[in-house]
Amino acid sequence: MTAPDPGTGPGADPGPGVGYRIAVDVGGTFTDLVLRRPDGTQLVHKTSSTPEDPTVGFVAGLHALAAAEGREVRDLLAGTDLLVHGTTITTNALLTGTGARTGLLTTEGLRDVILARQGSRDDQFASKAAPPPPLVPRHLIETVRERVDSTGTVVTPLYEQDVRRAAGRFRAAGVEAVAVSFLFSYLAPDHERRAAEILEAELPGVFVTASCRLVPEVRLFERTTTTALNAYVGPILRGYTERLARRLADLGYRRPVLVLQSNGGVVSLPRAAERAVETLLSGPAGGPAAVAPVLAALGLPQAMAMDMGGTSFEVSLSRRGRTETTSQGVLGGHSICLPILDIATIGAGGGSVAWATAGGMLRVGPRSAGARPGPASYGRGGTEPTVTDADLLLGYLDEAAFSDGIRLSRAAAASAVGALAERLGIGLTEAAAGIHRTVNAAMADRLRLSTVRRGLDPRRFALVAAGGAGPSHAVEMARELGVPLVVVPGAASVLCARGMLHADLVRYYVHSFAGRDPHPPATVLEQALNGLVQQAEADLREQGATGAVSYTRFADVRYVGQVHEISVAFADGTRPDAAAVADLLARFHLEHEERYGYAQPELAVEFVNVRLLARAPAAPPSPSPPRRVSGAAVPIARRQAWFEGGYREVDVYDLETLPAHRRVEGPALFAHPTTTLVVPPGFVAELADDGSALVHPATEALDAVLDRLRRGADPRPAVPAGAVPAGAVAIGAAP
Repeated sequence: MTAPDPGTGPGADPGPGVGYRIAVDVGGTFTDLVLRRPDGTQLVHKTSSTPEDPTVGFVAGLHALAAAEGREVRDLLAGTDLLVHGTTITTNALLTGTGARTGLLTTEGLRDVILARQGSRDDQFASKAAPPPPLVPRHLIETVRERVDSTGTVVTPLYEQDVRRAAGRFRAAGVEAVAVSFLFSYLAPDHERRAAEILEAELPGVFVTASCRLVPEVRLFERTTTTALNAYVGPILRGYTERLARRLADLGYRRPVLVLQSNGGVVSLPRAAERAVETLLSGPAGGPAAVAPVLAALGLPQAMAMDMGGTSFEVSLSRRGRTETTSQGVLGGHSICLPILDIATIGAGGGSVAWATAGGMLRVGPRSAGARPGPASYGRGGTEPTVTDADLLLGYLDEAAFSDGIRLSRAAAASAVGALAERLGIGLTEAAAGIHRTVNAAMADRLRLSTVRRGLDPRRFALVAAGGAGPSHAVEMARELGVPLVVVPGAASVLCARGMLHADLVRYYVHSFAGRDPHPPATVLEQALNGLVQQAEADLREQGATGAVSYTRFADVRYVGQVHEISVAFADGTRPDAAAVADLLARFHLEHEERYGYAQPELAVEFVNVRLLARAPAAPPSPSPPRRVSGAAVPIARRQAWFEGGYREVDVYDLETLPAHRRVEGPALFAHPTTTLVVPPGFVAELADDGSALVHPATEALDAVLDRLRRGADPRPAVPAGAVPAGAVAIGAAP
């Protein structure tokens, strides 16, 4: 279904080649599209994804946007100067095991480097837990004679005949991609580069990835798995991008297509195919860019951002204006050492299937009904009960106005949920309410884990709710966690697509000191970083960057004898001279204490890597959309909805026309063509100037809630000296 952003309307005709920008986020259930007009107003649309060929849903969405704008799709694209795309094509290939048939070429004696998995289990307490199937089976791993030592000195030259022999075996096995990862190649990459050249000549059309080009840093296992991941999903993404480019060319589009990466930045279509592993979080990585201006407008220093779509539930933390990034992530059970946004995902969405265990317990997900057939209420042949079916029966969704023009079937939802209720031995409404509570509990646990594991109190965070299903569940999760404020941005259901329009061209670079000098003077650090800056400038020019490039410099530091390091940024705008290094080390000790509960400044430290983040605007900024106006809050309908154990007749408001700064007390529903905000009793909602809905406990004023979150004040009530909070037992006291 297509809808304007809150407070927006059609913009002026931009003329050919000027003005429009389009973002397309292909998810597991829906494809989200955002059209940004030259005047800053926006149009959003959701269409069903087409997993068999995502380009079909992509193009169908473009046609729908054009129709809503009163144009032919060719005319719309002729007036579009930027198209940004987020895709789950590589994620799906990894999770479903449908990547390319991949071979690995490595140093003689290291054939089992990825099979041994460092000798550890992901869950140390699950003795029978099996690791995921290896990306490269052992019979497709070949070794060659070559050796570089830990100082970068060549001990054994590359035997090129070994590479050609391996190429022949790969050809006979029908491999579609080859990963090349040699010991200490990050110190001396010539052997890897030459081996890759030979493979490309011997195996035309085969996707070849060399670790020295992708991740030139220490840690052989993580470097090899990252390279193997890139090879595994590379041909899949390359084929997809080629099909997409042809479809867009057929529609007359000739301007840039940028693809969102897992680090939150964008790259050109060809570069994305070369570094396919960097798109494994494409899509969800767009959310933080959209969340940042919302938090800045409210003056909030930190927030949890959740996105509940049709298939999955993603969580990220924004602190001090930045979303945390990690270079030691795990995707699909496989280690990756490229910088990615720290986004946690679980299988909880509107399409998540509810089921009963053998013991009669209710469970929801992680399996999803997807886009085809989708929830039972879609009327597309689905028969299993899902979260969407339960939300419809509870009165939270409007069966006549759902995303993509779908008319939901209450009868089909009742049949699916009723079958589950019969297995559980409970009533229909009780089963629907149980599904709603169960998925809320799972998502609240994920939010709790994302904060508490870092020693953070979720009650000091706001909760930003996005995704088509997110606003329907967010307030109940906030209640469970004690979070005082829920923020639902305008057009929250397509938040990730909106964020793509704010994304910059981003490139990460690394220089490793492992094997060189772990205690380099400031001049050596500066020289290494300057070399990365030169590389970044050349790359970004090739990507078409024309604006100013900003750089953030990092150092990976650890105490001597430690295995893992902490990445610490140099102060903004400073040269990495002696004073800057001293400041960085002081902040390293503070960060170490925050993470692990102690710091030892008296110990020697060592530098493992220096990193560079280069960022350039993908397009000039466009005007901001109009601000909301004040007025009376008038409901558009009333509906029976389930609250606190019974159905109530509640008001339904239109989020698109609701005026700013008007408090609306729950229970109430706030409808949008692509989502519904559910406000239970005891909470109030009001809209900010930018169209964001702010929901908080009715017992507090909004200004008081915002002030407390801005100050980071302790949410717990003060306890007089000597008193014991209710429900606690004082140490040494009788129970």
